[in-house]
Amino acid sequence: MRRASRTALGAFLPASVVILPVRGLDEGFDENVRAILAQAYPSYRLLVVPDDLEDPAAIRIREIAAEFPRIRVDLVASEPDALRGKVNALRSALAHLSADDAVVVFADSDIRPARDWLRQLVQPLADSSVGVATGFRWYVPPRPTFWSLVRAEWNGVSANVLFDPRRSFAWGGSCAVRRDRLPTLRLGERWRGVLSDDLVLTQSVREAGLQIAYVPTALVATFEGATRLMCLEWCERQITMATLYLPVVRRYAVAAFAVFIGSIVFGALSLALAVPWGPLYLVPAILFLAPLPSAIVKASLRRRALFSAAPEIAAAWSVPGWRSAVAALAVPWVMAWGLVRTRHPETVRWRGRVYDVRDAHRVRLVASGERRANEGGPPSGR
Repeated sequence: MRRASRTALGAFLPASVVILPVRGLDEGFDENVRAILAQAYPSYRLLVVPDDLEDPAAIRIREIAAEFPRIRVDLVASEPDALRGKVNALRSALAHLSADDAVVVFADSDIRPARDWLRQLVQPLADSSVGVATGFRWYVPPRPTFWSLVRAEWNGVSANVLFDPRRSFAWGGSCAVRRDRLPTLRLGERWRGVLSDDLVLTQSVREAGLQIAYVPTALVATFEGATRLMCLEWCERQITMATLYLPVVRRYAVAAFAVFIGSIVFGALSLALAVPWGPLYLVPAILFLAPLPSAIVKASLRRRALFSAAPEIAAAWSVPGWRSAVAALAVPWVMAWGLVRTRHPETVRWRGRVYDVRDAHRVRLVASGERRANEGGPPSGR
């Protein structure tokens, strides 16, 4: 975290455009948009892309934009396409870039960034070997229910691989690319017929021989809770995306959590055998069960490390340690459940729509309904 934070608040401040796909009103939508429009950055504009210009989110942004006359806000409808949604909105937005947009930033409508988020995010792009600079998110539930904390801890585990050049990825809710890199990355072509924007972007950057720069100081908060159904559906969708577009991350997760769960199973068996066969079996039981307390310590360390670069999120996180610990212990089992269910994914449910993903690069919309008001935001690609 300290090494990755050294580029914070640099002098690279090119004119930027923040592309914001929207559909419906997320929890805390007004505050999120105001945070994006209140960035301490010299020159940027906001390009909002709904499927329909009469979408409630588009109408609300027009009203909020009046509070920020310094920031130019443009609204364009996404192109008509059989596969409507976030990726189509992003692809459509690329046709509306202006000559002054030196950096293109992609953001989700459910993030609430700090005032220096945009400045932090673009700094790594001063290095020409960097293809994409990416931030990450932390879920801060308004009410810390069990399942909302499980989702927060599950999502936090993903940050581990962001420091690994072999397995890192761009997170679509907060990432930036240089405008002059777009022809090389061919996103307009690659973002056709797919469901994941960020993992396809990750593939493009890797194939171009460029780096993915993780910016821990660009950590953003999502103030949103989760029920059991929302949490499990969200987790399953994240693993499905990795299965379809970044299998190296899935293989890593399978290996890591197989070791953890296998160790716990052997520990429980050793503990059971200690009753009829003697206390000698307590030795392997203790050794095999050691990952349980270590998982709690690791989760706490990861949380403190990430929060060290985001004091606003640290101040908003008011969850007792024991509740976070219980949620952290549930993560491996939720992960295992998701890994088993997504071995051969066929459909994905996302914001009230169901997609056929048997061919990851020719995704088809098979059902469309109204988005549930409390359904989570766009998938992070992890």
